[in-house]
Amino acid sequence: MKSKSIYIILILILTFIVIINIFDFDKYIPGISEFYPLIWILFLIFDVYKSNKYLKNKPENEIRIRSNNDSYFSVIPFIIGIIFCSISILTIFRDESKITSILDFIFGIIFIFKGILFIPSALIKNENGILYFENGTVSSTIKIEKIEKVILNENKIEFNLNENINYIFSHLELNLSEIEILKIFLRKSINTNII
Repeated sequence: MKSKSIYIILILILTFIVIINIFDFDKYIPGISEFYPLIWILFLIFDVYKSNKYLKNKPENEIRIRSNNDSYFSVIPFIIGIIFCSISILTIFRDESKITSILDFIFGIIFIFKGILFIPSALIKNENGILYFENGTVSSTIKIEKIEKVILNENKIEFNLNENINYIFSHLELNLSEIEILKIFLRKSINTNII
């Protein structure tokens, strides 16, 4: 979820930059280019609001855990935020770009908040006796009644099923406290041995 929204924001920003470089909108509405960052500020405020709302009201039937890519994606908003804040501080003293510099600074601060409210991308959800798994573009399901044993590691979760089949939910990046939280969640969902 979170990694997808970062990609969408970056693609929209790059598309917008290309469009404003191809068409000179200042010819038609003088000074409009100074307010371009305001569009992204409003978009980011909405995204930060959604993330904050999710973190305050986490559904009890799902848990989000870190995937391998999350260490990278969680840093991107901080990098972008610091770049925008730095550029705005450097350009604030130019007379013709004060409004743009202030908006860029606000944009950078909001992006930093976006990084603080980072939501891990891997998802496990218990719904109607079925565990749903999602990690990036990979998604799958397991019927809870078929699970005999669960083995948790830092980089994967292995489910031993009663048909001598194993399902591995991999490409994770879990620390010991996250593994304990995951054990608690799985014990509520599954009546089986969790290692």
